[in-house]
This record gives sequence, C-alpha cells and structure tokens, in this order.
Amino acid sequence: MTGMWARIDHARVREHAVDSNDGIIASAGIVEGLLGAGASSTILLVASLASMVGGGFALAGMRYAEAADERDAQHAILEAERRRIALTPTEEEAELADLYEARGLSPQLARAVAAELSAGDALGAHAEAEYGIVLRDRPATPRTTAVLAGLAFAVGAGVPLLVILLTPPAWRAAATILAVVAALSLTALLIASIGGTNVPRTMLRTVSIGVATMLLTYIGGTLLG
Repeated sequence: MTGMWARIDHARVREHAVDSNDGIIASAGIVEGLLGAGASSTILLVASLASMVGGGFALAGMRYAEAADERDAQHAILEAERRRIALTPTEEEAELADLYEARGLSPQLARAVAAELSAGDALGAHAEAEYGIVLRDRPATPRTTAVLAGLAFAVGAGVPLLVILLTPPAWRAAATILAVVAALSLTALLIASIGGTNVPRTMLRTVSIGVATMLLTYIGGTLLG
C-alpha cells in the first residue's frame, strides 16, 4: 500500500482536489442563491445540472489549454537545448559545470559531475539543471489532464445536487451548507496532507470560503427574490 501511494503523483492529486473544491463551491453558491430567491425544485435541479456540466467542460477546456501550452513550451526548450549540445558540446558542458558550482559544488567536483552527466544524458542533465524539467517523469497528457479536471469538478458539483435530490424543500438550505462543509473539510484534509501544510488552517480557510460564498449568494437571492 505504501509503495502504491509513493507512485501516485501527489501534485496531480492535489490539483484535482482543488478542482473538486471549485465544483463544490460554485454549485453550492448557485443553489443557495436560488434557494434564497425561492426557486422551485425544477429550477434548482436544472441549475445544478447546468453548473455541473457547464463548469466541468469549462474547467476541462482551460486545463487542456494550459497543459498543451506547457507541453509545447517544454518541447521548444528541449529542441533548442538539443541543438546547442550538438553544435557546441564543450561550451554546454562548461555551462552545466557552472550551474552545479553555483549550487555549492567545488569547481573541480562541478566539472567532474558535468563531464559524467554529459557523457551519459547531456540533454537530461541540462533540462533538469537549467529548466527544472525531469525527462524521467511522465507528465499527464493534456487530454488526460482535461478529463480528470472536468470529472473532479463534476464530482464536487454533485454534492449540492445530491442534497436537492435527497432532502425535502424546507431543509435544503441548511442541508446544503452542512454537506458542503463536510465535503470541503474532506478535500481540504487531503490537500493539506499531500502538501504537508497545516491541516486546521487549510480546512478553516477552505471551509470559510465556501460558507462565505453560500451566505452571500443566499442573501443576494433573498434580496432579489
């Protein structure tokens, strides 16, 4: 179990937990606003579904564009570096030695490390030392990133939707708040555990944002209604 957890990309899990938070808060805000305005069950259901589907597709599209842009930028950087290594290998090795020396290695050791790495995988060494790109990593494709982001948002947006489906109208406003607080607490716990941050502070911050969003939209809906 420990080995399986170690192989999980924690950064991706954390990112998609945040995407789920976005879905929870966005959908809950819409629901509370409509509840404040006295919307019918049909309107609540349609609005929740629209938030889930529309928000999920919107986030998926944004994540796809971001991942594709990052992939293209990395490819351009690596191609330019590959050409420089092919044309001026001595200068590139000296540059690599300078980078390691700047990080605290002695000049002699820096040159030795640069020479050994250049003899093995010069491109990989330069990519990691200069740009922080680790060629051994297998980043998720833009399509995979988009699908996971959209699904995470939809799962989060499903929390208020379930409340609408499972609770009587008189209890929906309070039940939505309770369900959202519980869901945000769980995702905040996951995010803090993965990131190694303070758990109570992360949970308080995340839940406070969600509750403030719901209260403001509920008040706004009440005033408009």
